[in-house]
This record gives sequence, C-alpha cells and structure tokens, in this order.
Amino acid sequence: MTEQQPSPLFEQTLSVVNIGIDLFAETLRQQSVDVVQVQWSPPATQNEDLMNLLDSLL
Repeated sequence: MTEQQPSPLFEQTLSVVNIGIDLFAETLRQQSVDVVQVQWSPPATQNEDLMNLLDSLL
C-alpha cells in the first residue's frame, strides 16, 4: 500500500464563515482561527391568518 500525501488544502491558513451557532465560532476563535459570524435564521413560514391578524393591528 502506498502512503498518500496530505492535501495542500491542509497546509493553508484556515478561515471560516460561520452561519448560525455562535458557540462554534467562539470555539474556533479560541484556537486562533479567523472567523466571520453571520447572523441568520430561517425565514418564518407565513400563516395567512396570522399575517391578516397582524395587519389588522397596524
């Protein structure tokens, strides 16, 4: 069996874009990894009755 060389990808500096859980980004920062945190949440599903009720309140 021949020994495989590690991918050059693993020799580069790691930079991460984290979408969601802040704890994951913080854990990476503690390891000196560059992290950009994106605040995102899935869009709420629109319930037509609820939307009409909210519209009537405004």
